[in-house]
Amino acid sequence: MNSINLGQNTLGVQAASQRYFNKSVSELTLSECAVIASITQNPSRLNPISHPEENAKRRKKVLDNMLEQEYITQAEYDAAMGDDVYSRIQVTNEKVEETSINTYFVDALTDDVLEDLIAAGYNETQAYTLLYTGGLKIYSTQDPAIQAICDEVFSNEENYPANVKWLLSYELTIEKPNGDLENHSSEMFQSYYKEQDRNFNLLYTSKEEAEEAIANYKLAVMGSGDKVHGEKITLTPQPQVSLMVEDQSTGAVVAMVGGRGAKEGSRTLNRATDTVRQPGSTFKVLSTYAPALDNAGLTLATVQNDAPFHYAGGTPVRNWYGEAYRGLCSLRLGIQDSLNIVAVKTLTQITPRLGFDYLQEFGFTTLVESKEINGKIYSDIQQSLALGGITDGVTNEELNAGYATIANHGTYIKPKLYNTVVDHDGNVILDNTMPETKQVIKETTAFLLTDAMVDVVTKGTGGSVNFGGMAIAGKTGTTSKYNDVWFAGFTPYYTATVWAGFDNNANLTGDEKNLAKKLWRAVMSQIHADLPNEPFSVPAGIVTATVCSKSGKLPIPGLCDGSLNTEYFADGVTPTESCDVHYQGAICQYCGLPATEFCPFKIDGVLELLPIEDASLQSGSSTATTQVVNPDGTVSTVPLPVNQTNSCPHTAEFMSTPGWEAAVEAQRNEIIQRDILAQQQAALEAQQAGQPAPETTPPPAPEVPAQ
Repeated sequence: MNSINLGQNTLGVQAASQRYFNKSVSELTLSECAVIASITQNPSRLNPISHPEENAKRRKKVLDNMLEQEYITQAEYDAAMGDDVYSRIQVTNEKVEETSINTYFVDALTDDVLEDLIAAGYNETQAYTLLYTGGLKIYSTQDPAIQAICDEVFSNEENYPANVKWLLSYELTIEKPNGDLENHSSEMFQSYYKEQDRNFNLLYTSKEEAEEAIANYKLAVMGSGDKVHGEKITLTPQPQVSLMVEDQSTGAVVAMVGGRGAKEGSRTLNRATDTVRQPGSTFKVLSTYAPALDNAGLTLATVQNDAPFHYAGGTPVRNWYGEAYRGLCSLRLGIQDSLNIVAVKTLTQITPRLGFDYLQEFGFTTLVESKEINGKIYSDIQQSLALGGITDGVTNEELNAGYATIANHGTYIKPKLYNTVVDHDGNVILDNTMPETKQVIKETTAFLLTDAMVDVVTKGTGGSVNFGGMAIAGKTGTTSKYNDVWFAGFTPYYTATVWAGFDNNANLTGDEKNLAKKLWRAVMSQIHADLPNEPFSVPAGIVTATVCSKSGKLPIPGLCDGSLNTEYFADGVTPTESCDVHYQGAICQYCGLPATEFCPFKIDGVLELLPIEDASLQSGSSTATTQVVNPDGTVSTVPLPVNQTNSCPHTAEFMSTPGWEAAVEAQRNEIIQRDILAQQQAALEAQQAGQPAPETTPPPAPEVPAQ
């Protein structure tokens, strides 16, 4: 009797008495006792709040049996049957709902405590009974002051774009003239309107617009004599949001927001802990750059060529800023400006398997190693992992914990919402003061990532989150088509992650795209208002070195002077090789690469050479191009030959191939045509600038190789 399910998340008659009548079970009347007794057979169908008519039928049977078996008198029976008990229940429900709806934090805390009680050896019924009626004291990690800041910011509609949208969830039950019931779901509602507009997605610009659509739908599906038997309308403001705030030094979750708008009940959808969404570019740091720096010998100075690149299956990797390319970029710049191609090339180089393994160490439980869906095998061990393109998505709670690991000098602490649970006798039955911890990345790696993410918020994609002089490191995240936007970041005190998006995966537009960063700044600036500005500490084992920014290697005096950069390194992995990008010497005028000893078009000059791509990197065509004038006067763009030795094609083998003379002559003609085109362009520019035309120099005559 003290543990049975009696609906509305109640276990036992005392909990049910409080929930339905707001009084102790000892104070219940016969009529009220019969209501609760009637629930037991089917707590959902016989719920006196949601299905009073069904409960009333069962209650009559209970009272009839009691009268027949002489447990009650006819007078008692008549008084009970005449009691308007269900109206009273509805009045009580309104009062209870106003005061008994748990916060998102308490919802998540409830789930964690139940899970841990079961793990400690209690069965499910015992765990529920203990939690709800056992007189437990739960010492949570929530900081009321920080939670109040978060609640105020996230409930203030002025912090959201003005064009609020409303997502409709609709259920309708129609009673036919013969008494049959016909149910209509949101999916049926959506299908009806999709026939009129294939882009219809249950989103409305106002509540009035949604109500008009509902009225029109009922006119369409209800016939003569039909009645509305039941109707449920839920309008949820969009875009939605979630927030986690954690003290990274202890793993204590100090505040949480699981959604925007009025909370409809306890243990409802919590977007901070329950919903999985695509993490976008926030995954670049965790899936790619962390293992690259920690375990693959790469550094923040390591360069990748931001140039056309393809996934192994042939699909091109696209940068968020369009089809332009930036050429040689360091991993630091890749983090700062969230460069997609740099991230994918890096993960390809270190292998997606390594990135996947590190993510599991960071505490992610929703990743897919291999799963069959509709006959097709899906896996997150692939190149798109670098950009957060995964099968199911991640929760805000686990993504925040990943960034808290970096903030905590590389040590992962499983997020905790409570420290201890004590029974009514004062005995500690759950001790969570020392949660699971593990060193995921080196302390030096954590610092390097932190320092690069400082650049994100000082001169990169996350600049708008800055406040005051507080040290901030973080990373933006955006999925394709703006279905999800994130900002995950930390200070020396707290780690916080904000997600924004539509519950139905509609695209964010306009100011909605910046919502995550705006809310993050609004919350964290207030949390840190009275905290002293502290820098991020530099651990032992960090050194600095001057490198050539184009190669990430030791600079060559006189050649790299314009590309010098001072970078942090973990001790022992500073560069030892000299720059292989800057080159001075003989250049082939035909292809613009270092000339071989046999090259017939040698000229002296200085070059910046692109590194030879690793053959394991699946790339598209990235050869250089030039323009040539055709015999008919038209201009064509043609590729210049590039080989895997970063030198011109005029090798000994080429010069000993029959017909080499004709090939060289054709190349000479190409050079002449290119020069003519360049001279014409230079003359035109000089004329427009009012300057004399520049002098021209013909290409050298081809040399005959020694036999």
